[in-house]
Amino acid sequence: MGIELLNPFGLDAASGQLVDVGGVKRGKACGCICPSCQTPLIARHGGKKEWHFAHRSQKVHSETRRDCEYSFALSVRLMIRQLSDHGLKFRTPRLEPLLPAVGKHSCASKNIGYLVTDESLLELEKVQVGVQFCGVTVDVLGLVKNVPFVVYVTYKERSLPSELRSPSTTMCGVVELNVDSVQNLFRKEQKGQYKEALRRYIEEHTDGKTWVYHPREKKLREAAIDKLQSWSQQQKGVAMENVNVTPSRVLGEPMMSHPAIEVDEPLELGVRKYICVICKNSWEGASTICAKCKTHLYTTERE
Repeated sequence: MGIELLNPFGLDAASGQLVDVGGVKRGKACGCICPSCQTPLIARHGGKKEWHFAHRSQKVHSETRRDCEYSFALSVRLMIRQLSDHGLKFRTPRLEPLLPAVGKHSCASKNIGYLVTDESLLELEKVQVGVQFCGVTVDVLGLVKNVPFVVYVTYKERSLPSELRSPSTTMCGVVELNVDSVQNLFRKEQKGQYKEALRRYIEEHTDGKTWVYHPREKKLREAAIDKLQSWSQQQKGVAMENVNVTPSRVLGEPMMSHPAIEVDEPLELGVRKYICVICKNSWEGASTICAKCKTHLYTTERE
């Protein structure tokens, strides 16, 4: 059984805090319950597979309060909230989109990448967890130099709300954190010290993290488009200068000129086939922006 099917964190019944399996006693003596269904847990400190919590199955049915929704992804999400409760250092990924352009009637092409932000370690202040932002309950909301910064945790059963892709609060930052990326990190932990492993991941790693919205991205994208349009006009001018009109002769007929040679039209941006990896919408055209998700951040080219 892989770590993605196990529960690394349990709820300490005495303190009401989430703890990792490496920080409690083995077996029933762990003193932990499931935060979802309230069933007592067993801490399994095994040698063959990753340490984990399991629901006790004998003589505890009366203590179960509801159907259990606890899972690896949910447990990690809840621990992220707990780690954020008193402030958070969060490493953000580099954001440098690539804007492609191709000629309509030629092989001319050009790509312009525009750097929105480099990889950075942010220190969030006035952190809140599980609060509303732009009509959505987010996992973490803090301030970075008085600008709202949102972390939204996703996994297979929990996708990113469309409201966060185009937030009504335009001066903010939104990063998606997909917890599937922490599975390999947890597999390396020999003694179930998952809490510290998760903290290190949040502060030191960028895999699994994606910028959903950055306040500078739109303006920089528009500037990049202007550069591409300027370049395409230059290319059209060069093509027109190089047009050679060659006379032709057919035996017994007077010399005639060929009709004017049609030059390339202005460059069209991204006239290719695209697919959105989030909503699976596919299209062909000049825009890399998904009509459903209202962003280009999850767009990739398809064959």
